[in-house]
Amino acid sequence: MGYLAVPRKGWENEHLATFLLSRIAFVSHPVTVADDVGSDFFCALFEPRKQKGKEMLFPLNSFAIQVKSSLADVPATNKIEYFWRLELPFFIGVVDRCRLCLSVYSGEYLPIMFSHLGRPTKLTLCPVPQAKLKGSGPYDGRPRGPCRLRLPFVVRLVATDDPNTLRNEVRQLTQLCSRMHGNISTWKLDEYIFKLDSAGQVKIMAGERSAQTFRHNLYLRLAEVFYNLEWLLRNRPHEFSVPEFEMYDRLYRDLLEIANDIPVPLREVHERMRELVDKIT
Repeated sequence: MGYLAVPRKGWENEHLATFLLSRIAFVSHPVTVADDVGSDFFCALFEPRKQKGKEMLFPLNSFAIQVKSSLADVPATNKIEYFWRLELPFFIGVVDRCRLCLSVYSGEYLPIMFSHLGRPTKLTLCPVPQAKLKGSGPYDGRPRGPCRLRLPFVVRLVATDDPNTLRNEVRQLTQLCSRMHGNISTWKLDEYIFKLDSAGQVKIMAGERSAQTFRHNLYLRLAEVFYNLEWLLRNRPHEFSVPEFEMYDRLYRDLLEIANDIPVPLREVHERMRELVDKIT
């Protein structure tokens, strides 16, 4: 009796991806069909370090990745709920068995798209070169309608990569994963200030949900300001500025005039700061 070749090719692709990923990360994956949740592997990048004469591997950022055999668009409507709830950076890896490599594409714009357009009715993932992303933007769609999300190319893992190349790949993925983790947290915490690159470029999303939370977010940021000014005054008084405090104090008093939902931590830290500043002026 003969056997279908297609399932075996998929199995071979997964094993090649496992090998390539295992050179830079600890790799785990579902062991049964019932455990297939939308990603083929969950990975934790690692950093090799010498310790007591032995090379040790120290874990860094974690991410989820789905492995594909071609660069074709990926229908993902059945994974919308999964992506909506996923709190890990998501990537697509395209295997090239002839070249023994895995090209990695980033789902970094998922939380930004969700924040802007809400939960889509249909979703297509499109791995693309960085240049194409710059020319067309990260996604197309309309609020709560069909959406196409572009996944920009990040890095190519090759079986012949030397240790220096592997370190550079880990560094690049680690920086990206840190930014992606931050953007996912921003979306989950209803803050909507997303970092787009390592140079400090940001995207601020206003909208239905942001309009309900931006005032409270401002109150907490102002409380953070007073906490830090208090710490400076107590620990590094030469770095403390009375005019700077007075500027934020005026903002706080203006807020009291129009708001009745000032959180308790902000009220308490401002009261302490006001007393401390009055003693030194």
